[in-house]
Amino acid sequence: MRKIMLAATAIAGFAALSTNAQAGDMMLGSDSFAAGLASGAALAPGDITVRLRAAMWIEGGYQVDSGNKTSAGKNSGEFLGSYVRLYPKFDAKTPGGLEYGATLELRMNSGTGAGSSGSDTMYARRYNAYVGTPTIGRFFIGPENNALARQVAGSTMEDFDYNGGFNGDFSAQQPAYAQYTWTTPRSGGFYTTNKIVYISPAFSGFTFGAAFEPNASVGEPALASGGNQNASSSTLNSNVSQRRNTYDFGVRYAGSLGPVAVTAGAGYLGAGRVLSNQAASAQTGSNTPYKNLSIVSVGGRLTYGPAAVGGLFTTGAINTGAGMIRQGQKDASMIITGAQYIIGQAIFGFQYVTQTAGGTFNSLTPRSTLREYGIAVGGAYDFAPGATVYGDVFYDARHEFGTNLIAGTANAAGSLTAGNKVQSRGVQIGTSFHW
Repeated sequence: MRKIMLAATAIAGFAALSTNAQAGDMMLGSDSFAAGLASGAALAPGDITVRLRAAMWIEGGYQVDSGNKTSAGKNSGEFLGSYVRLYPKFDAKTPGGLEYGATLELRMNSGTGAGSSGSDTMYARRYNAYVGTPTIGRFFIGPENNALARQVAGSTMEDFDYNGGFNGDFSAQQPAYAQYTWTTPRSGGFYTTNKIVYISPAFSGFTFGAAFEPNASVGEPALASGGNQNASSSTLNSNVSQRRNTYDFGVRYAGSLGPVAVTAGAGYLGAGRVLSNQAASAQTGSNTPYKNLSIVSVGGRLTYGPAAVGGLFTTGAINTGAGMIRQGQKDASMIITGAQYIIGQAIFGFQYVTQTAGGTFNSLTPRSTLREYGIAVGGAYDFAPGATVYGDVFYDARHEFGTNLIAGTANAAGSLTAGNKVQSRGVQIGTSFHW
C-alpha cells in the first residue's frame, strides 16, 4: 500500500510540473530550475514526495571559426545533435519536523566512437542530500553548487534562449580552441566536487551561506601517492595544480524597490593548493608553483514586469573555468551582463561576456593574458505544454600573446604570435521536450 501511495504522489507531482510551463520557468539547468531543485517541498510531518523531471534536446546549426581550415583539412560547419537528462528528487519530513531529501542530475554521456548507441551512458553530473528546517536553514552535502554560486544565482542572465547562452550548447558546435571559457562560481569545476554547504533562512530578505570542500574529489577521493585527488603535497604537476581546503561564503538579498524586483548577491571564495615537493631550484619554467585561489564575486538582477537586466562581476587569483594561476601570472576579471523580455509564452534577450585571465602558462611571457569576449542574441517560445523551440546567433573572440590557441600549446621564442587569435560565429536552433 505504501508503495502505491508513493507512486501516486510521484505521478501527481509529475503531472503538475509538466502542465505549468512558462517561458523562463522551464529552463532545465538554468538558475530558475536549479533553485527549484535545491528547495525543499512543503510537507506534512511523516510525508515523502518523489518527483521526476526529464528533458530531451534536439538542435542544429552552423558554425565557422578562423581556425577551422588547416593543412590537414577543413571542419564542416553543419551541426546536428541531441541528448537527454533526468532529474529525480525526493523530499521528506520526520514527525519531529526535520526536513531531508536528495536531488540528482543525470546526464547522457555522448559517445565519441563509431556512433554506436552502446557508447552512450548516463552519469551523475551533480547531486546532493540535504537536511534542515525552515528555522535553522539547510545543509547540502555532495557535488553541487557552493554557497557563493547559490547566492549570486540569477545574475548570469542565461535563460533568455532556454539553453544558457555561453553556459549552454554553443560549445557543442565549436572546437575547444574557439570556445569562450565560462568562469563563474557556477562553473563545472566548482560544482562537480564534494562539499558541505549551509544556507540560512531568509531574514528581512537576506540569506547567508557558507561552504567547505576538503579536496578536488568526486565520489570517494583517491588516496594513492600518484594522481592523488587527496594530496597535500606532491612532485607531480597533475597534483600541484589542484586546489584544496576550498571555502566560500556569501549573502543574497531578494526584495523590491516599488514595482522593481531586486535580487543581489556577493561573496568570497578561497582555497589553498597542493604544495610542491620539488626542490626550490626546480620550481621554474613548467614547474612554476601555483597561487592560492582567491576570488570576489558580485551580481544582481532587476526585474520590472516582463523585463529584466542583470550582471555578474568576478575578479581575483583564478584562471579560466575554475583553474588556478601560477605565480607571476596576472589575476583575472570576468563580466557577464544581459537583458531579457517575456511576451506571453516567449522570451527574448541577449548576453554579453568578457574576461581577461592567465590562460596557458608560458615562462617566456608569464604576464601575458588570455582575452575573451562574446555576444549572443536569441529567444525561446513554449509552443505547447512541455515543448519549447529556441534559436540564437553568437560571436566570440579569443586572443593570447605567447599561446597557440588552435594547437593548445605555449609558443616558442620567435613565434609568439602564431595561432594566438581565434574568432568564432554561428547560429543555433532547436527544440526541447521537458516533463
